[in-house]
Amino acid sequence: MKVYEKVLQYLSLNGVREIWGVPSATFSPIVDALIDFKDIEYIRTFHEGAASFSADKYGKIGEKIGVCVLSGSVGLANAINGIAEARQCKSPVLVIGGQINTWQKGLGAIQELPGDKLVGGLVKYTVEINNEKNVIKELKKAMEIALEHPRGPVHVEIPLDIQKSEYTGEEYGVVNFRSIMPNYTALDEAVKLINKCSNGLIIVGGGCRGLRDKILYLEEKLNWRMVTTTGGKSVIEETYRLNMGNFGFPGTDLANKIVLNDDNIECVLALGTQLGENATQNFDKRLTAGRKLIHIDIDNETFNKAYKADVAVISDLGEALDYLAKHIMHKYVDTDISEPLNESYEDSHTGVSLRRFYENITNILPKDTFYLNDIGSSQNFAYKFLKVPKEGDFECNISHGSMGSSSGAMGISRLFPNRTVAVVVGDGSFFMSNLNELRTHKRYNMNIITFVVNNSGLEFVRKGHDVIHSRHPEIMEDEKIDITKMVSSMGIKAIKINSDLELFKLKDLDLNNEPLVVELMVNCSEPMPLGRLALLIKN
Repeated sequence: MKVYEKVLQYLSLNGVREIWGVPSATFSPIVDALIDFKDIEYIRTFHEGAASFSADKYGKIGEKIGVCVLSGSVGLANAINGIAEARQCKSPVLVIGGQINTWQKGLGAIQELPGDKLVGGLVKYTVEINNEKNVIKELKKAMEIALEHPRGPVHVEIPLDIQKSEYTGEEYGVVNFRSIMPNYTALDEAVKLINKCSNGLIIVGGGCRGLRDKILYLEEKLNWRMVTTTGGKSVIEETYRLNMGNFGFPGTDLANKIVLNDDNIECVLALGTQLGENATQNFDKRLTAGRKLIHIDIDNETFNKAYKADVAVISDLGEALDYLAKHIMHKYVDTDISEPLNESYEDSHTGVSLRRFYENITNILPKDTFYLNDIGSSQNFAYKFLKVPKEGDFECNISHGSMGSSSGAMGISRLFPNRTVAVVVGDGSFFMSNLNELRTHKRYNMNIITFVVNNSGLEFVRKGHDVIHSRHPEIMEDEKIDITKMVSSMGIKAIKINSDLELFKLKDLDLNNEPLVVELMVNCSEPMPLGRLALLIKN
């Protein structure tokens, strides 16, 4: 059996059913073999960045390995942002790079570029395989490293002549990796500290994805109010009686007020968060000042950075939550939320209101819709005003903050083919990476609705520039393009929304598992929620 056939066979053995990328000569044997190898589908994107973002979202949300196969030189360079996001999000992603023949190295061959030097600082493991006997051994090792906590991307480079060789190496079974055993001594210390404190705050981070019921079981004993971080938004629905909504960037009005100013908070229980800039209002010291901090995470490197923990617990979060809920005392405190999460709406603008859009969209789309937001002004509205139903989900990685990251919606759509995926993207990011991938949506019949915020400029950057300099260069503004007409010319359904009332036209649409683009005509007259962002930018 040829190496390229063995690679596909081994990926299939480990449950891989789709791989992402753009075809290239340096891995053409693998692409050709996929014609006959029906267990794996090659999702051909129009840019390698979309491939790596899709593999990242697939790995992060599905908690299984996402795979992209790319040219080991220019393709790998194009995929850098998705790989970087996988590193920051701790997504298990396997990047297989095709490479020039081993005998061509150093001779000035076309697209000769060492992949390990490109991604060495971003991946958990990188290797170039120059002996066909080691291919499956190294694939197994790389996948185990990717899946072992803290998870992350890995990179395996296979030269063209090695791919075409006969495989004579050993046979290997499915990957296996070590689980993180809870530190019960530290958990006992956490229990003692919680039992000493009457009132507290729970911070729900991105590491809590999938743990809603365990968190609520704990909450029904604690009765402490909670907030979610940018990564943890949608883990607990905003309608839950103790949820104050998102805190940090920019956060709900209630969360921002209570978290930093309530003297009754004795203890902060941080779950599955690194307590980074976006989750802490730029590392505001008031978050833990005069309060005890219990920090629980599966990654030992998250502890004691901006905030020193009184108790730091490395543990699988699910097991830690079960242990805490079993051993803590019931707290009879009245902390139910009666206050509104945000101040009342003021109609002080024209065009589509992004606040109204986010407040209403969950009543229009199916309850189990998966919302994905790109980087830009719309993300501020999403974090503050979007209330995701418990059946739904939300993803937006502001920590890496790469425009165009929502092209990874394709990975989510492949995970949940029967769910609607709603992408909200500004026109800047849309033209950067989302536009061409609409053809990928169409090719694979993906049920993705792309809401394009057409404000003819880089509004988020422009407003930040205005805060600092009280002006901005004209290059930050563009001539408005008719996106609906452009998308329709591609044979993709598109509609234009000019007012808040027109949004409800979506209720009458039959999506039929095909892509749809909704152009939101926004004129930037609505104040963008900044929270403390304006102050942070100035400083």
